[in-house]
Amino acid sequence: MTTTPPAYWTPPPSRWGPGRIVALVLGILLLIPGLGLALGGGLLLWADGPARNDDGFLYSASDSFSTDGYAITSGSIDLAQGADWLPVSSALGTAKIQVTGADGADMFVGIARVADTTDYIGGVDRAIVTDLGSGSAPAIRTGAGAPATPPGEQDFWAAQTSGSGTQTLTWRPSAGNWTLVIMNADGSAGVALDARLGATVPALGGLAWGVLVVGLVFLAAGVLLLVLAIRRPKAAGANMAGPYAPPGPPPSWSPPAPVDRTTAADSARTETPQRPPS
Repeated sequence: MTTTPPAYWTPPPSRWGPGRIVALVLGILLLIPGLGLALGGGLLLWADGPARNDDGFLYSASDSFSTDGYAITSGSIDLAQGADWLPVSSALGTAKIQVTGADGADMFVGIARVADTTDYIGGVDRAIVTDLGSGSAPAIRTGAGAPATPPGEQDFWAAQTSGSGTQTLTWRPSAGNWTLVIMNADGSAGVALDARLGATVPALGGLAWGVLVVGLVFLAAGVLLLVLAIRRPKAAGANMAGPYAPPGPPPSWSPPAPVDRTTAADSARTETPQRPPS
């Protein structure tokens, strides 16, 4: 008679092994920057599309500036050479500043290399705006004199405009140290104006798509690792039986069926053989 060996129960293995914990941690670490990059790429795409003005420029908010001195200038605008594959002109495109003088005053707007403006306004009483486009008041007041001549009489300007109403200065940036100078057209003291900055930034679209794609890749990798970590693995050998049965809950026990003792083999009487008559 063949007997089937009993199926011994073994406790299930730990659900969270080292590999699953590592996958969970890596998935979370990829999801966080991936979400930030994806959102950043989406915002850059919005800036490259709906946020652009009809003329194709991205503009800052309009800011108000004033000083009792003779000029309002920017700090040194240092435009480095940049990488060989992304020159300054490609990164910034065309820059634009729009200036409107208070009470309809005639304004002068010019941009030149810092070295070229030193002799003209180096000692002039002026206000230096250290953070263009921030809306803050000029932070530095320097100099004590008046300019020798009106700004329009100088010939070192890379780009300039002057007149009444809103004056628009358009400039193609290039490498170097530059400064923006805003004065009354006649060089008088007391400068007050509203201004805003703009640029085409042609490289913005490519940058936006690059950031978005990297973010989506990080998100996909993070989600995949989380799924692998959270999903419960199928027990190996689920169809095996015998003494090496797969881990799982212990088998249920049921009492044995009752046995009829009158018909059981061990209850049969043995007859004593009788001797033959002598």
